This record gives sequence, structure tokens and C-alpha cells, in this order.
Amino acid sequence: MLNIPTTCPCCACGCGFFLLARDGELVGVAPSRTHPVAAGKICSRGWSAHEGPLWGQRLVRPLLRRDGKLEAVSWDAALDHIAGRLQDLIQAGKPIGVLGSPRATNEENYLAVRLARAGLGTNHLDFCYHSLCRPLLAGIEDVTGDSSHSIGLADIESSNTIVLVEGDLAKTHARAASSVLKALASGARLIVIGCARTQMARVASCFLPTVPGREGDTINGLLAAAIRTGPTEGRGAMPSAGLEPLQCKLAEVNITEEMRVAAEWLTADRAVFLMGPGGGDAGRLRQDAAAMTSLAVITGHLEKPDSGLLPLLARSNVRGACDVGLAPDRLPGYSHIDDPEARRRVERIWRKAVPIGSGLDAEAMLESVSGLILLADDPEAVLPAGRRVRAAMERLDFLVVLDAFATAAVETAHTVLPIASYAETEGTFTNFENRVQKVRPATAPPGEARDGWRVLADLCTRFGTGSAWSSANDVFHEIAEAVPRYEPAERGLSAGGWGSSLIGAPAWTRFALQGAAAGPAEADGHAYVLALDGTFDWGSDPLVASSPTLRREYQSERKLFPGGFVEMNSEDADALGVREGWRVKLNSTHGEAVVPIRQRKDLLRGVLLAPYAFRDCLSGVLCEHGVTAVNVERA
Repeated sequence: MLNIPTTCPCCACGCGFFLLARDGELVGVAPSRTHPVAAGKICSRGWSAHEGPLWGQRLVRPLLRRDGKLEAVSWDAALDHIAGRLQDLIQAGKPIGVLGSPRATNEENYLAVRLARAGLGTNHLDFCYHSLCRPLLAGIEDVTGDSSHSIGLADIESSNTIVLVEGDLAKTHARAASSVLKALASGARLIVIGCARTQMARVASCFLPTVPGREGDTINGLLAAAIRTGPTEGRGAMPSAGLEPLQCKLAEVNITEEMRVAAEWLTADRAVFLMGPGGGDAGRLRQDAAAMTSLAVITGHLEKPDSGLLPLLARSNVRGACDVGLAPDRLPGYSHIDDPEARRRVERIWRKAVPIGSGLDAEAMLESVSGLILLADDPEAVLPAGRRVRAAMERLDFLVVLDAFATAAVETAHTVLPIASYAETEGTFTNFENRVQKVRPATAPPGEARDGWRVLADLCTRFGTGSAWSSANDVFHEIAEAVPRYEPAERGLSAGGWGSSLIGAPAWTRFALQGAAAGPAEADGHAYVLALDGTFDWGSDPLVASSPTLRREYQSERKLFPGGFVEMNSEDADALGVREGWRVKLNSTHGEAVVPIRQRKDLLRGVLLAPYAFRDCLSGVLCEHGVTAVNVERA
């Protein structure tokens, strides 16, 4: 039996475990007590992480679409065809884009970045989940000048006070929830902002109930209370940049007694602030994130050891994808695409010029480009537009898909390249606490599938930007050149053991305090607020959808509610005279929909939640917004 230490490919916590293999086949997973993140624990997704590569619908041969059908071809034929078609599009002046993925390793995403900018000469470069997490990271950067900072799980465990803007942390980031519980057991106070009494809210010292879309009102209340509390011994003076206009903005904010008490708790020696991407208007979300960051600054915890802010990114390698420059306007290391010094550094490494000017993001790219390379993701399953993305992908002149699994994207692809899953390749992931960790192969990829980094290296060579990479470690060495803060990680990973190294971030460049956006005005006559629950559907992720254990819940929901459903407070359901599974009619300024309900006792009255997976079923009511006021009546 082989026991291979590797990193979980699911959420951004980055737990480590052993992949168990016998006779060249995966047979299970085992936790490790010595791993710095997992510490002997893994969640249900981690326990079943071997099932997707083992039982999923795998891609095993290169495929080329001829006469409307995908046919198996040789690797050389597939790669030559891709190079020829993309060159034709470039010469015709048609735009080309590249989409990477948090499911890909740092090495794969980095080579996708190099292929796009130095090989194809395009800055149309992004990943689908970026559209959901970008407002969060942009809000942090608006206040601090940098979004790459993060605290660690150990900081949560040693904190005195924790502020959590809640989704459902115990479900989305189980390891982070465990750290919160450990802090509470040591006497820490937990302040939760959310619309439901989730597991974290039920153990909170202070629960601040908030209607979706109005989280900023609560954050503003905490900001106003913290300013009035003023500096305390050991905290120092508040930063002056933006303080006066912020005070003016917050002058009329209502401060409840709970907010005042919570602000006093934030005078503790160590406090951490946890916030994930939310639904709704991107501009409002960005301002909410900036306000949460400002709260950490005002209370003196952003620059203090063992304190600070943790963005709760959903998927395994979101942080790494951002680090290596998988964005339309950023180079590796977060430098802006038009930063002369950063451009010179990258061009020296790539030995090719980098195009000037920001490119298109994922959503705009699908609407505008003619050719697209898609690495290890399925835009239809991730982007808020949902099924509308399929029409955009069908319009493409040429779509290349690199994946280990036969996702829905393969159905519209013109060429398909089979690559290894996380269990069959080497590389690194970077978790949400800036920990770079090894991914190691336990088995060989099936059929003719190849390591993703090797396939991308071959494409780079065909477009004149190749190098002498003989291993994923060679690619990581180049990443450390392009992203200077990865240099310590390179030394740490080469030291053996689990291959886990925390990396730092640049010093804060500025503090520009900002308040949150005011909550939306209630639409006349609309008694409820409808919101999407979460920003990612795990049921559509190949590692979950291919797992007999993990997919059961998601399959059951889809079979029981093929047209979707909304969750409603039980008392609201009684008032409307509807029971579990009965249908209600939702009406907003955007349109209407008829869906069944599921009852929840822990949900705030007046709030309806719809799972992200069923966003298409409610698109007429929600429109492009993830939060809207609605009327509800029995159908």
C-alpha cells in the first residue's frame, strides 16, 4: 500500500492527507496528525477526495471535433491542430482568451498565464470564480493597497475576538470553523453577522441578524461604534487618512447596544476578521469588504501580530491563481499590467514582450473572443450567468478544453486535451492563509492523459515562449522568480516533509479608510428579500459530482426539486398557509417565478434563500442581481 502525502483539492483551507493506493489504483484517504493545517482532521469532502479521480468520467485520449463529433487523435495531431487554428485567428485579427482555474495547480495556471501573454499576445486572461471573489479582494486593496495579505488558522485559534460575516462557515470552510471553536474554548468572543442562526451563530457571543444585501449597514454600525470608543492603551492612534470623511458618513448610523458591546470587545489584544465573497451588486460587495478592512484598521488589528483579516475564498487554489497573475489586469505578483518595472521583470524571464492594457474578464471574454483555451473548469457551472454561458460557448469559433473530467464544457469543445487530476500529478496549491503546499501523484493518469503542466509547456513551445522545464519543480522555480514572495516557499518546499511553507506579503502601502455602501432601499410593497445562498455550487464540481459519497445530497435535491426551490422561515410559511414542498409565486421588479419551498427554523423572518445551484431557475426574479426584494404568495 502506497501512502502519498498531498494537499486536498477541495476548499481553500488546504488540509493535507495521505492518498492510499494499491496496485496502481486509489483506494482511500487517511488524515495526518503532523500536517500543519489538517492536524489529524479532514472534512467529508476530504475523506472522499479519492473517489472523483477513481470513478469520475475521465478524459483519456485527445479528441478533435470532425463533422460535429469528437474523435480520438494523437497528441501531436491535437497540438498541431490547436496551434494552427489559433494562429489563423490571430492573423485574422480575432481576439483569443485563456481561462485558468482554482482546480489547477500553480504551475498549470502560471504556464497558462505565460502562454496567453507571451505566446498568444493577449491579456484576455482570467478564471471564472474570479468574478465572484474579485469584489472582496478589491475592497481589501482599496483600503490597504494590497490584497495578498492574510492571517493563518493559528491566528484565529489564539485570538481574543473574532468577527465573522457569515455564509455557513461550518459547511464552506470546516477547518476554519474548527479554529473558531478552538478559540471559543479558550475564552474568545465570536461576533457573527448573518441572516441565519447557523452553527457558528448559535455558539456566538453576539449575533447581529442582518438581511442579505444590508451587511454593510451592520459593518457601518460597528465602525461608528469603534470610532466612538476611540484608541485604547496599546492600540495607538487611529490612522488619519480618510478618518474625517468616514466619520461624517457614519454620523447618522444607528448604533445598537449589541454593536457598542461588540466594538468594546474589539479593543482586545488580538482580533481577527473573517469574510467571504457574497452575492449581489459587485460595487456594494467591494465597499462592504473595504469597510470590514477599515474596521480592522481602526481597531488596530491589521498590523498587529496574531491579528488581521482572512478572506474566505471558496475553492482550493484561488489564492495561487491570483498570485501567478491569472487576471486580465495583473502580472504575476499582483503588479498592474502597465507597471513598467513589473513588466521588465516578467519580460526578462519570458524573453518576450507583454501586451499593454487590461484584457477582458471571464464573463466579457465569453461574449467577445473567437478562440478560447479553457483549463480545468466549467464556466456554465461557476459563473453567475449559469446556463446563459452555454450559448456564449457554442458561439466560439474555436474552444480548447484541458481537463481530467468530461465536464459540460467538453460538449461544446472543438479540441479536448486529457490531463491528470490532482491525484496523478505534481505541483503546488496555495491556500487562503498564503501557505504553499505540495501536490503529489499517487497513481498514473488514465489512458493517454498527461500532466497539465507538460501539455501547457508544449503549447508554450509551439507559440515561441517555451523553456527547458523538465519537471513541475522547474516551473515553480520560475514562479519564484516572477513572484518574489514565493522565493521563501521554494526553499521551504525543497526541505522535505509535507512540503508546506507559509509565505509573506509586501508591507502595507497605505490605509485609506472607507465605509460600507448603504443597504438597498426596500421596493414598495415587497415584504421579503430573496438572495442566493453562497457563491459556488459544490454539486457541480467534478470532484464532488464524480464521488458516490459526496454527490448523494446534491443529486437528491436535483431530483426532488428539478425546478429549484427557496428556503423560508417556518413562521413565514405558516403565515402564508404553505407547507414543505408547496409552491409559492415570487414577484419582483425584474419578473416572477413559481417554486416550491423548504422550511428553516434558523432563518430570519422575511428572508428567502435560494441555493446557488438553482440560480437559473430564479433568473427572471433575480435578474443579474443576487439579492432582490420580492412579494410572495401561495401559488
